Amino acid sequence: MSVEKVELKDYKRVATVLAAAFYHDPVHLYFAGPENGEQYARLIQDCFEYIAYAVLMRGHVYQVDDFSGVSLWAGPGQRIDDWYTIFRSGLWRLSYKLGAENRHRFFKELIPLHNKVMPEAMAGRTHNFWYLMFVGVKENKRGKGYLRSLIQPILKIADQNNLPCYLESTHPNNRPRYEHFGFNVVQSVHIKEGLDSIPIDVMVREPNAYHRSE
Repeated sequence: MSVEKVELKDYKRVATVLAAAFYHDPVHLYFAGPENGEQYARLIQDCFEYIAYAVLMRGHVYQVDDFSGVSLWAGPGQRIDDWYTIFRSGLWRLSYKLGAENRHRFFKELIPLHNKVMPEAMAGRTHNFWYLMFVGVKENKRGKGYLRSLIQPILKIADQNNLPCYLESTHPNNRPRYEHFGFNVVQSVHIKEGLDSIPIDVMVREPNAYHRSE
């Protein structure tokens, strides 16, 4: 199964895969919902177009089997939150496309939480790791090894350079999938409080971690 690096011109194809994969994701529903048909679908698509463009500018994006699946990575020292990237990618437009409540959730809750837990999890190894930002596979292609194809090449690069990998999983069903590749939960955090809180698993894979995918 051939994995290919994505070119900037294909950012919309990347976004379409991710928008479908994360359509029912609880975190995305929290900051972009409610799930009300065309309006929500357009907002999710726009959001991932901005993100895909930004990561294509500064990071690494891979696809498999004619965009049946995609993965977005930030390598060591790579960031997508500098002002130039935010401007060029259109990420700044989210401030105007989200309603007041959802804007607060995204910019005042989600981003600060991420900016807090990542340094804690990496324990002083700031930016000296690989960050799996997003991975998505089309629904009718799941269970066919696409996830392994999309992330294993970077895990090998990380191992060769003795670097850890980091991710945040927004759905509890994904935990065993990532554990299969050597990731371990180092912290669990929640968005919101009470019975409807949304859990996020913060996971780290140390270099040369055993994984059964080889």
